[in-house]
Amino acid sequence: MDELKKQKPIVDTRRKILDAAGELMIERGIKETSLKDIAKKAGISTGTLYYYFSTKDEIIYEIADNNLRHITDGLLYWLNHVDSGTSREKILKTVFEKIRAAETRGKLHLYLISEAQAANSALKQKFTERYENWRKTMFLGLNKVLKNGGEAHEPLAYLILAAIDGLIIQKMFKGDAIPIDSIVKLIVNASL
Repeated sequence: MDELKKQKPIVDTRRKILDAAGELMIERGIKETSLKDIAKKAGISTGTLYYYFSTKDEIIYEIADNNLRHITDGLLYWLNHVDSGTSREKILKTVFEKIRAAETRGKLHLYLISEAQAANSALKQKFTERYENWRKTMFLGLNKVLKNGGEAHEPLAYLILAAIDGLIIQKMFKGDAIPIDSIVKLIVNASL
């Protein structure tokens, strides 16, 4: 029990750092957010911040990883508990809506991907691995709930990931509602 009590402040401090960093990065951008700014926003010293994270890249990756894991875990939970008689249309609609609902996470996710792509090869490698893992997870989930057409599930997993990023971008710039129902019907009809 004492070990759990010791770990709670560590987890709480890490969470405070990541939350502060995420808020600042959305507000100011990644390049304009310094470790000193993050420490100040989190209410800790810069030395304490370095105890948990030695570089901004570590913070960026952990935020991105947490965002992807949050979205993926929610989807997988739903896919693992969905009724086997649920239609393809209902499954895809729910997948898109769950991802679209994570709008703030989505914005930060795109900022972080941009940073990884633009200037950071180590971060890019981590994102590449995470995306591949996410695609495989999506593929396995689709195989589980969509019993037939397994060969079409792999390209569908790629399509869903591409659509997720695209919908996040469109949501950021488009004021009116995105026609999720029409998109899902198009995908379902094309995959039959």
